[in-house]
Amino acid sequence: MGSKNISVRDDVYRALKAAKGEDESFSDVIERLLRSREGEHSLYGLVGMLEDEELDEVREKSAAFRDSADEQMERYS
Repeated sequence: MGSKNISVRDDVYRALKAAKGEDESFSDVIERLLRSREGEHSLYGLVGMLEDEELDEVREKSAAFRDSADEQMERYS
C-alpha cells in the first residue's frame, strides 16, 4: 500500500496526536476517526481537544468560510 504526505496545522497535529493510541500510527487514528460515526464524522470530537483560543479560531474561520461560500453561491445563482 502506498502513502502520501499531507500538511496539517500545528493545532490539528496536536489534536491528532492526543487522539492517537500508543500503538497507533497517524494513518490508523485518522482512519478510526473517519470510520466511527456519531451523527456526522467523529472528527468533530477533536474539537473538544482544542484549547479555547484554538477553538475560537476554528469557529471564526468556519464562519468566514461559510459566509464566503454563501456569497459565491448567490453570485453564481
